[in-house]
Amino acid sequence: MPFLTLAITTLAAASPGGFAVVVPAGPIPVEAELIVVAEPGGETPRLRFRQEGAGLLAEWHDPRLEARVRIGPGPGAGFEVAVEVEWKAPAVVESLGLQLRLPGAARALGRDLALTELRVPRRIDLGTPLFLATAGLALAGGPGLAAARLAPSGGATEVTLLLDDPGAHPFSVYESCLAELPPAGEGGRSWAALEHKRRLDRTPRLPGQREGAAFQLLALRPGEPLHPLVPERWPAATRAALVLTDHADRTDPAALRAVLLGVSDRSHPDTGRRGILPRGLRITKSFFARDKRGGLLDDPEAADLAWLLQAAGSEVALHSPGTGPDDRAAVARALRELAPWHMVTWIDHQPYTNCEAFASRGWEASGRYGIRDLLLDAGFRWVWEANDLAGFGRPTLQDLLSAAAPAEPAPPVYPLPADPRLWVFQSTFFYGAPEALGEALSEEGLDRLERLHGLFVGHTYLSASERTTRHPAHRARLAVRPAPGGGLEIHPALDRGLARAQRRVERGSLAPLTLAEAGDRLRALRGVRVLYLADGAALVENRGPAPVPMLQLHRDGSVALRAEGPEGGGHAQDAGESHLFFDLPPGESARVEAEGPEGPVPFLAAEPLARLAPW
Repeated sequence: MPFLTLAITTLAAASPGGFAVVVPAGPIPVEAELIVVAEPGGETPRLRFRQEGAGLLAEWHDPRLEARVRIGPGPGAGFEVAVEVEWKAPAVVESLGLQLRLPGAARALGRDLALTELRVPRRIDLGTPLFLATAGLALAGGPGLAAARLAPSGGATEVTLLLDDPGAHPFSVYESCLAELPPAGEGGRSWAALEHKRRLDRTPRLPGQREGAAFQLLALRPGEPLHPLVPERWPAATRAALVLTDHADRTDPAALRAVLLGVSDRSHPDTGRRGILPRGLRITKSFFARDKRGGLLDDPEAADLAWLLQAAGSEVALHSPGTGPDDRAAVARALRELAPWHMVTWIDHQPYTNCEAFASRGWEASGRYGIRDLLLDAGFRWVWEANDLAGFGRPTLQDLLSAAAPAEPAPPVYPLPADPRLWVFQSTFFYGAPEALGEALSEEGLDRLERLHGLFVGHTYLSASERTTRHPAHRARLAVRPAPGGGLEIHPALDRGLARAQRRVERGSLAPLTLAEAGDRLRALRGVRVLYLADGAALVENRGPAPVPMLQLHRDGSVALRAEGPEGGGHAQDAGESHLFFDLPPGESARVEAEGPEGPVPFLAAEPLARLAPW
């Protein structure tokens, strides 16, 4: 049965309801429309607001759900817009949210965290806070937001606030698990021909299930400056994050040691002076459980390196129990034997033929190859399901948040639709000759990543050697080479790129993170809310269940930012911005103020005389 669109996108054609924010200069009308796209279908939602105390209420229901939109005085300045939905019958949801049409052009935060004019449609996803302002109104995101679409429209601005949307969790799987790959060569295997996937990006609802989101709506005093307080993605004063994920294919412990420590010979005088770990970088290294060379349970040298990785702050991940298909029993057995490593990340191996891959049948919780429940029981939080977003040509430091066009979805991580306790991460295919990898880690590439406040997650094969690699094309891409006097060493061109990253780590502009660290941080940031106060200050709250260590906030201009409440932290000035950072535990908040040479400076000036009226 096809999905039915229950709310159309052109509000005027739908005769929408709305409300007005009444200020001394006159009313500012806001059109509002509830969006429900689900199966089974129902009536087209219509919102009609009525006065309720000092605020407004609109209600709508059909046999599937009851929805309420409340607008009224909130804990901060202006008003709080709250969307509440309770499901009365089973449903499968495609989109759920609230669309507002604000009069006038707008400025909005983009994926680069800069406040710029909204000239073309753009979308923001997890990792980018919502802040948008017209001449008269400002809208700031709060808890429950999955994504937002922003678009100029005939002298007005359309804002679609999404509680759910397929682009916020674009999960898909291969249509079947192959017994073997077609032969390579002319007339044989074509990777593009194998890329047929089935979308599983809709989410189920059960009777009694509730969900909602809240946003802050403020009337702005005319002519006052606007300086929003922006939560950054990365800790302390860092501007970007560098994550390397290395797949288990063709892992040779000698090559892995050379990549990690510079050389494979433990007695070599250069050991520990080059490579990933001595340069203060981190890696999420995946292993097979069973493999004669490189398997954690079969190769003692691989196991020793795994312990070394963890002791140095890097991450050990599971690629799959073995190189071929593994059923539930084999996966369960491997997870029990691998328990001492406390893994939390799974990386698919060859999902065309490994049926337990999440991109094949592994996402299920039953059947011969379904392993979702097994991973959850073993403490896993992260999975990769063959979803590189970029990097199929020459290697590049692609920021995942800007990998898609501005109006297209670009979530760097997202909840698995079938079970949001597991999250999926995306990556960039970072595979090439070591000279090309080193060139990608250029000053220009790192500058761009930092300018975008970005996230690079590289999908690499750094641990392969000549003795584990047969194909000439793959041999040309080895990250190691024979070392003088024997053994292996990291290729100097790649190591020079790592050295450039090291210098940025040491100066505090680049965060070297494991996949779990980066992903857990993005998840924790969902709970952070900036609430603007009537006196011009802001309250920064952590409404989520996880702490946010060294939460970083910035405001444009050279002002002094100070926080009341948290202990520790610091300040920084960078590129015309003022930065403040501190630890924010769950359930805690901090009052943040900006001060210039002549005293306190408001982040934004709210109109204190604003009130609401149905419209």
